Amino acid sequence: MSKRPPPLRKLDDNESRHYRDQLRAARYAALADAEGFEAICFSLEALGLRLLGEQGDLGKYEDRIGFYARLSPVLSELAKTRPSGFKPFEDLYQSVRTARNDAMHTGAYARHATEAAMELCIGLEEALMAGVKRTVGSVMVKSPITVEQWQPVAHARQLMLMHSFSYLPLRHEGKWWLLSELGLARFLNTSQTQKIIRLGLTIEQATLHEPKLKLVEVSATELLTADNAIEDLLKEASDRQGPTLWLVIDDGRLDHLAGVLSPFELM
Repeated sequence: MSKRPPPLRKLDDNESRHYRDQLRAARYAALADAEGFEAICFSLEALGLRLLGEQGDLGKYEDRIGFYARLSPVLSELAKTRPSGFKPFEDLYQSVRTARNDAMHTGAYARHATEAAMELCIGLEEALMAGVKRTVGSVMVKSPITVEQWQPVAHARQLMLMHSFSYLPLRHEGKWWLLSELGLARFLNTSQTQKIIRLGLTIEQATLHEPKLKLVEVSATELLTADNAIEDLLKEASDRQGPTLWLVIDDGRLDHLAGVLSPFELM
C-alpha cells in the first residue's frame, strides 16, 4: 500500500517572495549561460521540498508545484487558448525533468532545455506572487549591483556588458546618481588611444574629465522605499525615452540602497 503524501504546505508572503527571488536569480544565471540550467533545477527542487515537506525529486514535487502553476495565466489559460505561443506547465515541467536526469547538457539540447526551464520560471514567478500584496519591496531586486567613485570606468563598462544593464547606481557627492549606458558610450566614443586612457580613469576622475562622463541625478523625491505601492508608482511614473530604473532605499537611510526596480520586474 503506497504511502499517502503529506498535505500541501502553502507559502506565506515572505516565503513566496523568497522562492520567487530564487527562481528569478536562477533564470538570470541561465540567461547569461546555458549551464545555468542546473541552478533552475536546484531552485525548483527547493520549492518542491518546501511544498511537499519531505525529500523527493522533481517527479515527486510536480503536483505541489503544479498547484501554484495554475495561478499563472501563461502556464494555464493562455497555454490552452494560445497553444502556438505558450506551453502548459505539464509540458515545460516534463522537459525540465527529463533534461535534469540526462547528462547531455550541450549544444542545441542544452539550449532547448534551458529555454523550457526559463519559460517555466517566468510562469512560476508570477504564480508565486499572485496573492502577495503589491508593494515595491515585494518585487524589487534586492542586493543590487552598484559602482563606487573610486572604481575604474572599465569596471563599470564590464558590469554593463556582462549583465546587460542599462543603468548602474552610484553614490556620489552625497547623492544618488545613475551611470547610463548612453552616457558611457558617449564618453568612450573616441580614438583607441584615448579610449584606453578613459577606461583607466576612476569614475570620479571621469566626471571631472573634459569631455565629462555625465551622470543622471536621482533627486530625493524620486527615491522609493519598500512600502511604496506599485499602483501609485505606476500612476505617477511618466513615459520617458529609454529605460527606467527606480532606486529603493532603506527607510531613514538615504545612503543605503535596499534594492532597484524597473518596469521589467513589474510585467
